[in-house]
Amino acid sequence: MDVVRATSYDSLLSRRAKLQAPAARGARGAGAASAPLYMFGGGFPDPASFPYNELVEATREAFDAEGPDVLGYGHQLGYLGLRELVCEKTKYYEGFEISVDNVLVTNGSSHALAMASDLLIDIGDTIITEAPTFSGTLNTFRRYGPQMIGVSTDQEGIRTDEVEERLKELARQGKKAKLIYTIVNFQNPAGMTQSLRRRTELLDLAEKYDTMILEDDAYGELRYSGEPVKSLFGLDQNGRVLRSGTLSKILAAGVRLGWILAPKNLLPTIAQFKTDGGTNPYMSRVATYYLRRHMHAHVEELRGIYRTKRDTMLECLRVGLGDSAEISRPDGGFFIWIRLPEGTNPQKLMELATERRVSYVPGPSFFPYGDNGFDHIRLAYSWANLDEIRTGVGLLCEAIKAAR
Repeated sequence: MDVVRATSYDSLLSRRAKLQAPAARGARGAGAASAPLYMFGGGFPDPASFPYNELVEATREAFDAEGPDVLGYGHQLGYLGLRELVCEKTKYYEGFEISVDNVLVTNGSSHALAMASDLLIDIGDTIITEAPTFSGTLNTFRRYGPQMIGVSTDQEGIRTDEVEERLKELARQGKKAKLIYTIVNFQNPAGMTQSLRRRTELLDLAEKYDTMILEDDAYGELRYSGEPVKSLFGLDQNGRVLRSGTLSKILAAGVRLGWILAPKNLLPTIAQFKTDGGTNPYMSRVATYYLRRHMHAHVEELRGIYRTKRDTMLECLRVGLGDSAEISRPDGGFFIWIRLPEGTNPQKLMELATERRVSYVPGPSFFPYGDNGFDHIRLAYSWANLDEIRTGVGLLCEAIKAAR
C-alpha cells in the first residue's frame, strides 16, 4: 500500500472537535500498560450474572409475538413496550407514576446525558457539577465547552449551601447556570445517597435561580442496605428535572439501552436530537420481553451478588489498611471511594499496583479540571469474583503501604 501524505484537518474541524480535556495529573487508570488480573477500575457488571438462556427465550418470544416488526425501524421515542416497562419499573421501585410521554429511549445512559447536553449547553455556558463526580459525564460535558463549577459533597450528597453560593455569584455577574448535574443514589465515586432534605433544597434552588437539574441514576435498583429516597424527578413540581437511567447495570451493558425522563412538553424538543430511526428496536424488544417475566427476581439476585462482593472488598480493605485510610461504605452501586493514608505517593502507588496487575481509577479523574483528588482512588467490586477480590485487594493494600 502506498504511503498517503498526512492531511491537516485543523481548518475543517468543528469548535467542539477542537476542545481538549485538560491533562489530569495521575488520571490514568493503573494497569494501563499491561492487562490487569485484578480489575477494580471500570464499573462493569458481573458476567456470571447475565441471563443467557432467558434472553434466548425472550428473543424467540419477541419474534413469535411481533414478527418482522422486531427487525424494522422504530419509533423516534423508542419501543413503546420498553417505555411502558420504564413506567412500571419506576412505580414499583420508587413509588411514583410517570407516563410514556415522559420517556425517551436512548443508547444507554451516556447517550441520555449527551442528549441533555445537546438540549441545554452551548460553548461558554456555565454548569455546576458535584466534585467528585462520574468521569464519563465530565468527558461528555467537555465536548460541549462549558465552564464547569465543581461543588463539594458530604454524607448527604451535594452541598446545597455551596450550590447557592455559586448561583448567587453567577447572578451578580448577570449569568446563570444552565444545569446542575447530580448523582443521587450511591454517588459515583464517593458512594453516598443524597438525602431528602438536600433533594428538596436543590429543587428550590433550581426554581429560584432558573436552572435545570440533570439527575443521573444508573444504580438505583441495586440497593443493598438503607431505605430508598424519592427521586428528584418524582419530587419535581416545576418541570426542572431531566433524569437518565439505564439497563446496563440490571441486565447487561451490551444491550446499550437507557432512557431520559423529561417533562412532557420538553420531550419533543429533546427528540429532535435523535437521528437513529428509533433506538435499537430489536434489542429493545428482547430486553422488554425478558424483563416482563424476570425483572424483580433478577434484581433481587443481583442485589445478593453485589452485596456479597461489596462486603468482601470492605472486609479485605479493613484487614489490609486498618484505620489508616478513610473507606466509604455505599448502600448500593458498584464502587468504593478511598482516601489514601497520609503520605501516600499517588504516582508510586500507580507503579506498584501496575506491577501487581491491579487496576483502579485515581481520584483526579473525577474532578472537572483534574486538579484535585490526588489522595483518593476508586475501586469497583462489580466485575471481579470473590477470590479475585480477596487476592487483588491484598496486593493493592501491600502497594499502598509501600507507596507511603
